[in-house]
Amino acid sequence: MVICNLVLGELIGLVGIVANIVTIIIFIQNGIVDSVDVTLTALAISDIGALMTSQFYNIMINPWSLSVQFPFETFEVVTLVSFFPHGYFIRVSGLITSYAAFERCLCVVFPMKVKNLISCKKSMVINVTIFILSITNICTPYNFLYFDWVFTPERNATVLRVVTRENYAEPISHSYLYSDVFVPYFTFSVLITCTVTIAITLNRSARWKTSFSSEKTGKAAKKATLKELKVVRMLTVVSAIFIVCLIPLSATLTAVAFVNDLSILGPYFKVARLCYSVSFMTETVSSTMNPFVYFKMSSKYRRGFLKLFGKLLPCNIT
Repeated sequence: MVICNLVLGELIGLVGIVANIVTIIIFIQNGIVDSVDVTLTALAISDIGALMTSQFYNIMINPWSLSVQFPFETFEVVTLVSFFPHGYFIRVSGLITSYAAFERCLCVVFPMKVKNLISCKKSMVINVTIFILSITNICTPYNFLYFDWVFTPERNATVLRVVTRENYAEPISHSYLYSDVFVPYFTFSVLITCTVTIAITLNRSARWKTSFSSEKTGKAAKKATLKELKVVRMLTVVSAIFIVCLIPLSATLTAVAFVNDLSILGPYFKVARLCYSVSFMTETVSSTMNPFVYFKMSSKYRRGFLKLFGKLLPCNIT
């Protein structure tokens, strides 16, 4: 687990941070001209936040850091400094990904009306709103959990620890049910529903165009069909990566929401901590993969990438 998180997690996370920064630069360089660019830029920002908080978690939760007698209780401090902010960014990334899928779904189902339904300004407002409203997910924990200096008999010293306010259990439990159960599964539901709808609609559209196209326009129809199938594959890949990589965390948080003994102050927190370590690794992979998916499946992104790094790369990369 140490190798998984401290070595692989840090390396993959570092690559992901750089890749997402490059993604933001490419979108700005190409010009954010449509709503998709706005949404993917917001997703890259959120992924950077998720990766940076997981990097700090990996550094602090390892045998070498734990062997150091810091003037604070490491696990408890990391929970407030890294774990909750990380959860915030993961929730934001999930909601933005769901919005991106919903946005594409509208483009496919209502192709003639989508320009009136979605614009750059509307997408910007929606994405900013997601960032702001998602803060409510962590308001309750930060309201009932706080840092204070506490004497610890085991260390015979006063250290910084997490202290709870009175009657914290019920509000924290309700907060977990909303932010760690409802929001993730709502995200999965929207993502799966939109992806299935897009696939079915594009399949029907491709059949219709193929059946009604003449021999003269047959090649054009076939080309359009292949293009639509590429869109379906790309959305399927993005959705699959997100869902598969976020299932471990969602399952762990669901268990914590219903079993109080798995919480930070519970007797079985070590079990939850092990599950969190695995889920942090899969989340790191998820937040890192998006730029590579864009490069593989978006010619516009590749052109922007080559424009930025063309002199450093082989000329046969297209």
